[in-house]
Amino acid sequence: MLCGCKGVRYCKLCESSERVKKLNFVNSDTTTYSHFCLECRTNLACEHFPGNTGIALSGVSVYREFVSPSEEKSLISEMNERAWVLSQSGRRKQDYGPRANYKKQKLNLAGFNGLPRYSFYLRERLKVVPELSDFRIVEQCNLEYQEEWGSCIDGHVDDTWLWGPRITILNLLSDTVLTFTRGECEVAVPLPRRSLVVMAGDARYTWKHAIRRGDVNQHRVSLTFRELSDLFLKLDRSEDGEKILDIAKRFNDT
Repeated sequence: MLCGCKGVRYCKLCESSERVKKLNFVNSDTTTYSHFCLECRTNLACEHFPGNTGIALSGVSVYREFVSPSEEKSLISEMNERAWVLSQSGRRKQDYGPRANYKKQKLNLAGFNGLPRYSFYLRERLKVVPELSDFRIVEQCNLEYQEEWGSCIDGHVDDTWLWGPRITILNLLSDTVLTFTRGECEVAVPLPRRSLVVMAGDARYTWKHAIRRGDVNQHRVSLTFRELSDLFLKLDRSEDGEKILDIAKRFNDT
């Protein structure tokens, strides 16, 4: 298998290449670690993790068993009937949504024909989640991870020009850990198989989130759903926003 890495990204397939050897890696300055307790919904000291220290990670919610085992099997089958394309850091992807150049803040709607039909019921189910009652999906990005590929995704904050205040991720096929970092603090948020994680507020805007290579121990697939920013809903780009919302209402077999 080839890889799609470039720039500072790398995976097990290219980590011994001349390109990667020339990269300058910076050691992490993290000094404070904590575990996010799914029962207490906090990364501060609690009865399950009394040794937790650091600053509070707010804006994270994890919902276990968001889909059933049979629904998980069906989703994977539907995705595998469609082509996967190479992505960076040892991943493969399927992307349904507007294409954008985030640096130049340019939008391209050509090729965006709507969302896959198999995820229609997920859109309806998301509305039942308390903080997502008005969540309108305009992008679905499927990512595939494999341990033997060295799959991961580096710490980052999702774009804020196009994408809105909530990011949701459905975690399939295996457990993993979503790692949040902010300055010297690091928080490990467990994502059980078939769980949904919602990031909003500080978790969305002030903490970086990542999936580390060491936390991909089995085949994993994630579905990320995004909404539009206020710029595209209410402000200068609202005309483009209406076009995107209209296209995203369509569910087809693309």
